[in-house]
Amino acid sequence: MRNSPELRTPSVRASTIIRRTYSRPLDNGNFESWEDIVGRVIGHQRWLWQRALGDLPLNKKQEDELEELREVLLTRRGSVSGRTLWLGGTDVAKKREASMFNCAFTKVETVHDVVDSFWLLLQGCGVGFEPVVGTLNGFTAPMEIEVVRSQRHLLEQKKGRETNVETYVQENGKTVWTIGVGDSAEAWAKSVGKMLAGKRKADVLRLDFSQIRPAGQRLKGYGWISSGDETFAPAMQRIAEILNNRAGLLLSRIDILDVLNHLGTTLSSRRSAEIALVPFGDPEWVDFAKAKKDFWVHNNFHRQQSNNSVMFKSRPTQDDIINLFDMMQDAGGSEPGFINMVEGKRRGPWISGVNPCAEILLPNKGFCNLVEINLSRFNGKEAFKLWRTAELLARANYRQTCVNLVDGVLQRAWHENNEFLRLCGVGVTGVAEWEPGSDPDVWRMLRDKVKRAAHGMADELGLPHPKAVTTVKPSGTLSKIMDTTEGVHKPLGRYIFNNVRFSRHDPFVQELIDANYRVFEDPSSPDAVLVTFPVSYEKVKLDEVDGKFVNLEPATVQLARYKLLMDNYVDHNCSVTISYSPEEAPEIVDWLHQNWDSYVGVSFLYRTDPTKTAKDLGYLYLPQEVVSKESFEAYVATLKSLNGQEMGAQELVREADDFEIDTGMECATGACPIR
Repeated sequence: MRNSPELRTPSVRASTIIRRTYSRPLDNGNFESWEDIVGRVIGHQRWLWQRALGDLPLNKKQEDELEELREVLLTRRGSVSGRTLWLGGTDVAKKREASMFNCAFTKVETVHDVVDSFWLLLQGCGVGFEPVVGTLNGFTAPMEIEVVRSQRHLLEQKKGRETNVETYVQENGKTVWTIGVGDSAEAWAKSVGKMLAGKRKADVLRLDFSQIRPAGQRLKGYGWISSGDETFAPAMQRIAEILNNRAGLLLSRIDILDVLNHLGTTLSSRRSAEIALVPFGDPEWVDFAKAKKDFWVHNNFHRQQSNNSVMFKSRPTQDDIINLFDMMQDAGGSEPGFINMVEGKRRGPWISGVNPCAEILLPNKGFCNLVEINLSRFNGKEAFKLWRTAELLARANYRQTCVNLVDGVLQRAWHENNEFLRLCGVGVTGVAEWEPGSDPDVWRMLRDKVKRAAHGMADELGLPHPKAVTTVKPSGTLSKIMDTTEGVHKPLGRYIFNNVRFSRHDPFVQELIDANYRVFEDPSSPDAVLVTFPVSYEKVKLDEVDGKFVNLEPATVQLARYKLLMDNYVDHNCSVTISYSPEEAPEIVDWLHQNWDSYVGVSFLYRTDPTKTAKDLGYLYLPQEVVSKESFEAYVATLKSLNGQEMGAQELVREADDFEIDTGMECATGACPIR
């Protein structure tokens, strides 16, 4: 069960998710503790701060501030991003500093833009993009496509050639264009560029992946598991087929969408996140809006990789909103989303788009890194600690902008935009458990405190003020490790069985079995199991139906909470998934039309009846199942204490951050939930 807010010790669910998601292997054969993770993050903050000061050592006041920040993280009163928890302080974070950013946006119009996007996806960054027609084009003429797969195996530890090799040779009277793909992230990104830029005529395009290391090896720098060429080879072949089909022609917006979506499928052990945006009224906007409809029928599974939204660059009529909402419902209730670029432009004149969870207003070639405050820890006698916690996190967030993004791959515009905008993203979570959460005056006080702190850090470093500071992200994974409700969402119910995914090879699963936790086969993955954790939310007001306390909050009430934060706390956007039933659609449309000037963008999702079981709803399981108090307490009574002994690094298998599919899933390392 969850601990009371005053306690520092995390719940079993929190500690196991920390261990599974953020603990890196140590040289002694063990994995990091929470204290080790936080220590690594503080070390990264010190490195950023010293460099920003001109490589000077920190003084006592500055070191004391880092110790205060350490305590905030250890007690989980707040957190840096999941990205920073995983990579902060590592060599790769210092060498490829874009890897520290949660989210990015770019217009994809040129070969360089595609390379940038793939480079960021390979580093785990969530990428928003607008496909732009005018430069990218198909092959000069169609070619036969050959694929040479890697035959390397796990016992072969030596890396392959790190660079790409491109040749044109004559074989049996045919011109063969070969792209030999190197065994490195940089080579992968640039190999796509080579294929898109190729203009010489050839009879055969040979895609040679023979240098790629086998699937299953841990990538030393990033830490996740290599997928070998198992996903990259098919993706490159399908992109080549698109270029064949468009030989002699410009790529359409849908073609570019497909190219980026195929690239998003390449990280089998690290889920990619994308959002694609197209302007309302564009000649292709209707096809784009329907791109994911019945994707399984048309074998367009790659299109699951992105959330797709339409951008309004002028105020729509009520009929426009009605028609788009009808289109969304016809496609399943959640897509296309729609972004109010007029309000976005008012809030952020630099805006060209948003990140995959839509909580950050981004320029073309723009980044943001996030932190968040766990508001549930600041009720009652703890309230006075909120202001200092907010200051510490905002100052840390600004230091995260002090990076060098000139890495030999990214176009320089990324670095220049960051130096100018210094975008911060100080978010909040646990809103449903925060006692003053309905008071706009308190929200404005918190916003002002956060912004003054970020500006103060900039002044101390002699750098530009951040152009925007406050936001709210979905916060699924981080809220779980902080033992609180997720972002601005209310929980599904008071008593919940949360089914969390683990690798079946993770030895910690046996410890959970020995402690009587329910462990069962994951029906969606043969290599995974699901572990049932009991979670209760005693302080959240919910409705009682058939002996269960459940969340039946109307969509317009959820939207009113969104507006409260947008008007009184948020600079960027408040990311929220509005759960609704079809009969609520007219009220939602009316609300959107009336409150358009407070709206940037939210996600919509049909409400799952929280009173029903997985069997009732026809599902094999639910990520979060609402249960009665009696069932909850009966399960809790069977659980034993866990054995806290360390595990060897060679034993623990960590798969992806794609562990949960609940709609509030946080951008754990850049990945947002796909609607």
